[in-house]
Amino acid sequence: MNPSTERSRRAGRGVVLAALLAAALLSAFFLFFDTYPDGNWEGKLVLVPKGSRLPEVAAILREGGILPHPLEFRALVLLTFSGRRLHYGEYAFPTPPSAFEAWRRLVRGDVIKYEVTVPPGANIYDVAKMLQEKRLVTEEAFLDAAASPDVVRRLGIPGESVEGYLFPDKYTFVKPVTPEEIIEFMVRQFRRKVPPDAEKRAREEGLSMHQVVTIASIIEKETGVEEERPIVSAVIRRRLALGMPLQMDPTVIYGVKRFDGTVTRKDLRTAGPYNTYLNRGLPPGPIANPGLASLAAALNPSKTEYLYFVSKNDGSHTFSRTLSEHNRAVERFRRAARENEG
Repeated sequence: MNPSTERSRRAGRGVVLAALLAAALLSAFFLFFDTYPDGNWEGKLVLVPKGSRLPEVAAILREGGILPHPLEFRALVLLTFSGRRLHYGEYAFPTPPSAFEAWRRLVRGDVIKYEVTVPPGANIYDVAKMLQEKRLVTEEAFLDAAASPDVVRRLGIPGESVEGYLFPDKYTFVKPVTPEEIIEFMVRQFRRKVPPDAEKRAREEGLSMHQVVTIASIIEKETGVEEERPIVSAVIRRRLALGMPLQMDPTVIYGVKRFDGTVTRKDLRTAGPYNTYLNRGLPPGPIANPGLASLAAALNPSKTEYLYFVSKNDGSHTFSRTLSEHNRAVERFRRAARENEG
């Protein structure tokens, strides 16, 4: 081996060992001696944006009151070659950190994680409200993105919004996050969870996948009783086949801009694309984000001849084959309701 090459290697190893030793000594100093001097500390939050470099991170920590003199932090990052290991996100500092502690948190990525649970049947307005309550994004920004033609087109959704394709699930997000990123994550989850043969089965039934999702969303809003889902699906399919109006209240509710909890006669008589009392066929798109059970029911309706159903006011329904049978069921439950009130 060339003597000069060997000397170069030894010198290189010596530099690395010296740097590691200096880093270890410096880290120990920060860990045991470098604490925040302010005795009136109040918990602080700082947000490190994606792509932030060391000078920017140091400035954020200084301006956020975490490290008034972050020189030690910068030195520690440089000596440990950890500049590319600093994680973006929102950090909480309930107690005064040392420079070492701040460095360790950012290297480990001890960020605040926000959990958002989207239940089956939640619509885009419900999801927007949840996200705003978590302070992730504003309702307005999320709804704008959810109806953005660019977003809808990029995600390959055949509708005017992403309604129906935000899969109900438990999600964990880290700030900063954009409405578009949240939507994309939920739509990807929809595509991961929906059976791969669903679109093929929809075509075999003479339906598009968008129509299946629309039917599933109506089922989701009409009943929460597991065994009733395929029956409600059958009612929808039969009414569509016979050219009857669906006459489903949840579709009307979705079309009412300011719904106060009660469907009125005026609502039923107000023209709109989601009024299935006035319009035949399916509404133009989903009215909520259905879960797997309702999607399965939309593809697998039960073999029944039911055309009508009425709520028992306990979450379940009575199903009928004829209008006269349905009217008797309606009167029976109205009478029971009056007796309960009396």
